[in-house]
Amino acid sequence: MKETSEEATLNLICKNIRGAGRLTDGQKTRLAEVFGDRFTVAYRALEERRVKKHIFHPSGRVVWIVAGRERDYQILPLANFCSCLDFYFRVIGREKSFCYHLIAQKLAEALDGYLVIDEPDANLTPLMESWRRPVGLKRRLSMAEVENIRKVVVEILIEGRELPIERLLGEVREAGFNVLTARHLANILIADKVKRFKHANGLWTLSQAQ
Repeated sequence: MKETSEEATLNLICKNIRGAGRLTDGQKTRLAEVFGDRFTVAYRALEERRVKKHIFHPSGRVVWIVAGRERDYQILPLANFCSCLDFYFRVIGREKSFCYHLIAQKLAEALDGYLVIDEPDANLTPLMESWRRPVGLKRRLSMAEVENIRKVVVEILIEGRELPIERLLGEVREAGFNVLTARHLANILIADKVKRFKHANGLWTLSQAQ
């Protein structure tokens, strides 16, 4: 899929600042031109060290979080997913490419400017309970939620993994979508108009077109 101008700008700036450890005034100006208030709020989150990388041990599981105004929001960087309402209502609706939480996470990762929080694996489930769903969304799955489930599955499979639907369901549930059944999840993947998923010999993986 072709990058939007927002994606191209953020990706280029993150590439340029990675390793430099700072944003230049020119880069800040450019980000403000492209993202407006979203950059202002994202940069404030960056300065206040509200981007957090939770690392669970001994599994090594990583969960990115941005502390927002009302609660913590989960970020899936490879899927460009955030659990905030702005993502559901505007990013999925293609009004814009990123919410401010995603901008903050991407900048923080490029700048190495995030908090690292080490957690025992025993804390994963209760913490996911608190991060799992955006405020105000109903349990019934909307089209936006269905698409976000697909984005989560892409991230799960992106490293060439091949998983049975039951294992895939377990990992999707860990991301917060615990209302699904294996059949429901399979139907969501099969119905994907972009055809991102392939099923063979009882295993699911990403299609070659992905």
